[in-house]
Amino acid sequence: MSHTQSPPLFPQLERFVERTGLLANAKGILSARLPRILGQGQTRAEGLDMPPATIERQQELLALSLPDEASRDPGVQSEIADARRAVDAHTDHMRHPENRRRFAMQVLHRLEGVSTGSKDNHFFAGRLVLVPDKGGQNWAWSMTPHYPVIAKIPADIDYVVSAYAASERIVEKWTMPVDRFLGRLSLAWTMAHHFGEGDNVFIADVARFFKVAAQDERFWGSPSRRNFEDVPEAVFIANLINWRRHRDASGQRESFELVPATLNQAHGPKSRAFFVPSNPEGTVVRPMIYIRKQSS
Repeated sequence: MSHTQSPPLFPQLERFVERTGLLANAKGILSARLPRILGQGQTRAEGLDMPPATIERQQELLALSLPDEASRDPGVQSEIADARRAVDAHTDHMRHPENRRRFAMQVLHRLEGVSTGSKDNHFFAGRLVLVPDKGGQNWAWSMTPHYPVIAKIPADIDYVVSAYAASERIVEKWTMPVDRFLGRLSLAWTMAHHFGEGDNVFIADVARFFKVAAQDERFWGSPSRRNFEDVPEAVFIANLINWRRHRDASGQRESFELVPATLNQAHGPKSRAFFVPSNPEGTVVRPMIYIRKQSS
């Protein structure tokens, strides 16, 4: 699927930019936003290798302060007005829960060879859950509704469909053999215990340190920022699910125990609970609070 062959979205703006040399002399926020408005660079959704979606470009245009000369260009002003109408209509449309549900079902219908559906007020495809933000402007493919693999996906069906395959590739890439995961989990737990307070180690802290523990040999051979690969938050829960499934199937003795959160620990603005799936689709979660290392 290619979005690069479509006709220019803002031909009048492009002519204005070319005529005034605006892009060549752009600084600060203008130099960052203008290329995206013109369809260059990538969508805001990290991990998705696609150009900015039409709706993203329209939103960026409305958020940009153009030079005074642009306000005197009727063609540019007409395109800004059109973009405002399109963004307002899109925002109003996605605000309604039924339209968000219809959008999600259209995405699921486009996915082939994977089990999809709606369960527990969530939409799922395989092991991933499709989650909109409150206004339906941005979507995410997540491990459970809490841990996104790819987030900030624009409300464009093509983009959400493409992001599913990209999310699956990310999960596949980072899912480790169980023995290796347990070794990295032990390292993350030791770091969390060292920097924590007392013997109760928060799962949330272990998940944070797991981003370091999960690095490959290149990083450990030469620890530096350039050798550090960003690990999505969902990677920890993906491996945790894989380990628990493997443990249940093989009867493997646990080396770690997850401690359920109390009602008070699970809710509230300062909650440190970590939400572990309790069904195969990941649409139902159970709040856990601590992770205890068991002696072998």
